[in-house]
Amino acid sequence: MQCSLGRRRLSPHGGWASLHEDLVQLIGWRVLAAGDLLDYTRFRAVCSGWNAGAVSPRGRGLADTRFHPRRWMMFPEGHGLYPGHPDLGGYVRFVNLSSGDFVRVHLPLFRDSTDVAIDSTDGGLLLLLQKHDVAVRLVNPFTGDVADLPPLLPLLPLLEPQRGRRLSCISEYHTFLELSIFRTGVCAAVNVTAAGEIIVMLAIDRRHRVAYATVGDRQWCLSAWKLPRLSARTMALQGKLLYAAAVNAADVYIYQIDLLQQQDGLSLPPPKMIAKCPLVGKIGSAHLVEGASELMLVGFPDASREHLEVYRVADLASGKVVPVTNIGEHAIFLEERGVCVSANKGFPSVLGNTVICNHRQTRQVDTCNPWERLSSCSRYDQFDLDSGTWSPALDADILHRDRAPARPYMLGHHILTCCNRYYWNTGLIFCSPMISR
Repeated sequence: MQCSLGRRRLSPHGGWASLHEDLVQLIGWRVLAAGDLLDYTRFRAVCSGWNAGAVSPRGRGLADTRFHPRRWMMFPEGHGLYPGHPDLGGYVRFVNLSSGDFVRVHLPLFRDSTDVAIDSTDGGLLLLLQKHDVAVRLVNPFTGDVADLPPLLPLLPLLEPQRGRRLSCISEYHTFLELSIFRTGVCAAVNVTAAGEIIVMLAIDRRHRVAYATVGDRQWCLSAWKLPRLSARTMALQGKLLYAAAVNAADVYIYQIDLLQQQDGLSLPPPKMIAKCPLVGKIGSAHLVEGASELMLVGFPDASREHLEVYRVADLASGKVVPVTNIGEHAIFLEERGVCVSANKGFPSVLGNTVICNHRQTRQVDTCNPWERLSSCSRYDQFDLDSGTWSPALDADILHRDRAPARPYMLGHHILTCCNRYYWNTGLIFCSPMISR
């Protein structure tokens, strides 16, 4: 019996493009699990057969958590270009905090500036507030899926009775201004039930309350309890809300807020303490950060603010906390919220194993006003976790009293703007003075 040792010729109708649909979908699911929604989109774009064989994410971008983006943030352009600006043509850029990739997405909801972004959650989902009726929308920017949530206006009298009584006699524009507590001070967590119901929790930090609603509800439900004075801004992780608060002067406790599904509906039990860290409990001295799907707490161990410590919550269930002395190629930016980026992949101007934050110090200031020459300036330095030393993180002070840092801005300026929701809809970079330039 003869056998050929030569190469077997492929059938002209064979090859990768002719894979069976079940196999194409199996490969697609693995691409999605190991990578990102955009990797899955690129996989489907290889050929018409793969596009037909793999499920389209459109229409599933909110109800199916597999199609939620991962570690994407809306990128602030600066130069007065806010989302919805006519010069952007309806496009918004996003940056991936792990890979450094940039994508430009067409989002017509920002057209004519009728919607403003009030939060980015669950890896890149946007929470938008409509100006004309203050309704809330949850958007997956990469699939175009939109879900409507109840208006926030009915919550205002419950949170601020004095201001709430004025709403019936002021204009639509001033009503929108009255909702400033929602535009700059909320944190959203998105949860999807087994039945496909989309539930959103809102931590309203400035009023120490939490609200929740399911897509399709007519109104928000408000927590019966209040949040304590927070040491760190509330953050969302895996559909839950997390916050840090000081119980005593030497420890910071991490609490978890999670909805409880009961036979008669949803309820919001009081927060549950899950971990304790030996950090100074002063407000603003500690920050919760998500890094590589892990929860970290970063802060100062004493009032001198000369040394930073990082703790990793190894297990949310047991509350096990592990001190971390090396975060590898990652860098952590701390401002209103904390952001962890992969420095070596897409952020060449950022040093790995560092923490960039506001490192206040009293020093001589170059200003025309003699009363302001000696003052405490906001200076953003980077702390090297390996050597324990501080060094300048940016070319100039973030907030200077009488001038803005020189352009072009560093990538660090843009990342710090990602950390501060106040600037998202202004077109300004965090280092800019609060005037239109």
